[in-house]
Amino acid sequence: MERPKLDSYIKDKTDKLSKASIGNYSRLYKKIHIHFGEGNEPADIDEDDLIMAIENDMTTNQGKLIDNPNTKTALFNTVIGVKKHFDLPITKLLKAKEKLLGNIIKHRETVREIKSVALPKYKDLKKHINNNFEKQEWVGTILLSLMDEFYTRNQDLDIYIVDSIKNAKDKTKNYLVVRKSDLVYIKNKYKTSSTYGTLKQKFKNIKVRTAINEFIKTQPEGLSEYPLMVNSNGDKLDDTSQQKFIKKYTFKNLSESDYFKIRVNEFEKKSDMNGLLKASKRRGTNLNTVITNYSLKNIKAPE
Repeated sequence: MERPKLDSYIKDKTDKLSKASIGNYSRLYKKIHIHFGEGNEPADIDEDDLIMAIENDMTTNQGKLIDNPNTKTALFNTVIGVKKHFDLPITKLLKAKEKLLGNIIKHRETVREIKSVALPKYKDLKKHINNNFEKQEWVGTILLSLMDEFYTRNQDLDIYIVDSIKNAKDKTKNYLVVRKSDLVYIKNKYKTSSTYGTLKQKFKNIKVRTAINEFIKTQPEGLSEYPLMVNSNGDKLDDTSQQKFIKKYTFKNLSESDYFKIRVNEFEKKSDMNGLLKASKRRGTNLNTVITNYSLKNIKAPE
């Protein structure tokens, strides 16, 4: 099936969209196209037909009707983006998408209730870091310790290990600087970097320092920097592969989002607003967003 409008849209947006975003747009657009079969690509299909399909008829890869409002919203966003790019009508699609907001909130609350019971405790995550260290999983020790200390997203962990601040000047990279007296985590490339800029934090952690030293011993000699997340061939991972790489080391293969929910929940149980503020600052996320999207207790952020 040819999709010239999608191809043109992606070509024009390549500099503005991440590889992950391009992959998601292509996957969802293709899903809509396959649903309608041969013929016009989604951008050329009538709004009413698209709305009917997304709201009532489209199925998952397992053949079940799509009922998750977040997935429906993503499908709407995809076709709206391409149609808008070519100045095609989108008013009805926008209204249909807006109507899903209430369902999204209800869905979020349902998931919140399930997670509050199903997710492990913070002490389990701490113990898992120690287990990685004892098993000499050096990469896992470094990744999990940074998640614990800095409340990171996946992309934040795409780091290069260097031995001096002078070697950490590339603003498109994240760094872990190993100095004699401490470690410095420098975060340039992350989701909200346009809002918060470069985030730099000094810290001390004997296990992380040990894991770094042992990790470097496994790397080729003479490198000025050591990328942490690479495949078996030593090649850097793309955005899509980073999540799978990190989940190899997390407790019960939990996502970074679930890890952050557990941390937020721990602060809430202790009524520790300073902890929430610290997590918000280090992650690079507005406190209202932290509480709205990651709280398991549905508390409200302070005014």
